[in-house]
Amino acid sequence: MDLYRFDRNLHVVEQGQCDCDAALAIFERCYEDGFTSYDSGEDAMVATSFGLSRSETDFIEISCHGQESVTVHSDRLCYSSYLSKTFSAKHHFFIKGGKAKGVEIIRDYFGRERQMFEAKYADFLCR
Repeated sequence: MDLYRFDRNLHVVEQGQCDCDAALAIFERCYEDGFTSYDSGEDAMVATSFGLSRSETDFIEISCHGQESVTVHSDRLCYSSYLSKTFSAKHHFFIKGGKAKGVEIIRDYFGRERQMFEAKYADFLCR
């Protein structure tokens, strides 16, 4: 699994390989940093957000904005058919929750195949 962060210009900065424990440690740090006030949105994004990826298209991005405000974004990759992909209005996952939900999502992303991950979080599909 690859880890990435963002720089002050919101460009992706690759951080190298990462295991689940390291991802959870980064999440903990970002979560704690979510309680800090920042001078700009860019500074907040640098301190409170990171991403995990298996490939160019298979990723999750996690942002921590406070105690009950953890968000996870990902693009949908698994569709039941070509028609489903073509006509579906829901192509993204946007998951909101607290710290426990963030930990659960990170563990699931490491522990499940993509199709099973998407099946578990299907209720969070959006446009």
